[in-house]
Parts: sequence; C-alpha cells; structure tokens
Amino acid sequence: MIAMAIGEEAEMTISSCLKKGARFLEAAGVPEARTSAEFLLSHVMGQPRFSFYAEPDAAIKPAHAEEFQKLLSRRSDRFPLQYLLKSVPFRNVVLEVGEGCLIPRPETEILAEIVLRTLDEETGGHGGPPLQILDVGTGSGNIAISVAKERSHWQIIATDISDQALHYARRNAVRNEVQDNIQFLQTDLWDGISSLAFDAIVSNPPYLTTSELSRLQPEVRFEPEVALDGGENGLSFFKRIARNATMGLKRGGFLFFEIGFGQDRAVFKILEDSGFREIKIFKDDGRIKRIISARLGSTHG
Repeated sequence: MIAMAIGEEAEMTISSCLKKGARFLEAAGVPEARTSAEFLLSHVMGQPRFSFYAEPDAAIKPAHAEEFQKLLSRRSDRFPLQYLLKSVPFRNVVLEVGEGCLIPRPETEILAEIVLRTLDEETGGHGGPPLQILDVGTGSGNIAISVAKERSHWQIIATDISDQALHYARRNAVRNEVQDNIQFLQTDLWDGISSLAFDAIVSNPPYLTTSELSRLQPEVRFEPEVALDGGENGLSFFKRIARNATMGLKRGGFLFFEIGFGQDRAVFKILEDSGFREIKIFKDDGRIKRIISARLGSTHG
C-alpha cells in the first residue's frame, strides 16, 4: 500500500510522495494520476503546486504525509477530486463544493459568458438598467454568483429543489460577497414565484439520458443524480422550462440553456414551438454545440 511505502522512508520529501502517490493512483485506474496527486498534496500542505518544482526535495511533515495518504485512498476509489479539495474555480470566483452538489464544469462558464454578452448588447452592460434574472437549478450557485460578481446592479433569484445544493450556494454567495444580490429559494423550477416577470431565465438543467448516465466515469456516481438525469431522452427539463418560461419572462425576455451533445435541433424545436424567436446556438471550445439562447416573441401559442 502507498501508506506503508511512504512510512518506510527515513525522510519524506515532496518528490518521493508525489511519485509514489501518482503510481498508487495510476494502479487504481485514476485518470491524470499525477495531477490528482499534486492537487491533493498542495491542498494538504497549503501551498501552490508550482512550489513543488522549485523545492522537490523539501521534507514533508508526518502529519501532512498521513493526511495525503488518506486523500489518496479516497481518490483511488474514484471519489471526485473537487470534493476532496472542497473547492473548484469557476470563471471569476472560487466555489465550495461537496457531496449533494453538482460539480461545475468548464463548459458552463461559456453559458455565463453568453448571458452577460447578450444582455449587455441589449441594455448597455454596466451602464444599463438593473435586470431581474432567474437561475433555475442553481446547484453550487456558479452561474448566479459569477454573473452577480460582474453585474452588481442586477438582481438574481436562484432556485434549486435540493436543500444540500442550496447550502453550498448560499455559502458561496457569502464567500464571494454577492449575498445581497442573490435570493436563493428551494423550489421546483420557480414554483411559488410565478407572479414575477424576469428579463432573463438561465438554466443548466439535467440533460443526460438514462443510458448516458450508465456510461459515465465512476466519479459521477458520487454526484447527485437529480442534477444529471434528464429523463429517457434527456429533454424533459427543457420542455418544462420552455413551456413555463412564457409565463415567467417579460415580453422580449431571454432564455438561456446549456445543452448536451446532439441536442441542439431538439431543443431548438422545443423553443420554437413554445413561442421563442431569435434562437441562437453557440459552440464550446471542443466545437460542440453547447449553449442555446432564445427570445420570447410578442405572441405565443
């Protein structure tokens, strides 16, 4: 075991711990084993990863080595690295995450960017009027918090059905000093607040199909299924949100979605049938159609 191998050394160093930690994770089939080992040791020692390359022969305290071993053991079981580190960077903020909270993905940063860019073009950005935004299925609060950080005069309501997710979202809002700009509510979609009219609704809804869920990497089984499962064809939440958004948006208001691979045509049709126009699709860095925006027409059927 890695713990025994490390403990046998007369003096534990950064270099030796990282090498043995990486080998241990590789043997367990953990992807990017060396990177995981570096992040975990950085977390334990409270110093940045780049410092390891400057002082590879620096000694490690026994207490740090012991904690490193515990984290390696959990990571070898494919427990998510972000849950072990208890944080994840997202756009311009750092978020706390843990079990019961979906881990924000880099692709979702593009969704936040499209929201800001589209609404800035419409209203004048920083100098424009205060807008009312609804973030549906906020999870860790990543979209709401990053948008509020950049547009402090906007007011945001962020909802989630999960009390565990909202626990992290509220803590993250305080951590990033935007708690006065966001109201968090535990509800299904936006039940109970349908009397309000929003300038924009944004959502990264569950969009994986039942079959896709069964083929994901082992780490994903630790994340909340309710935040991933979009039903048999992955479209159930797009239909619900688009249908109800016609009553929650102001005329001319915008709806923004993150979508799954190959879902662009189906979601386009859902939006069109729900009375939305000016439908646009944006690709992520991998050239996958990932974000879709639409504007509510003057009439809808």
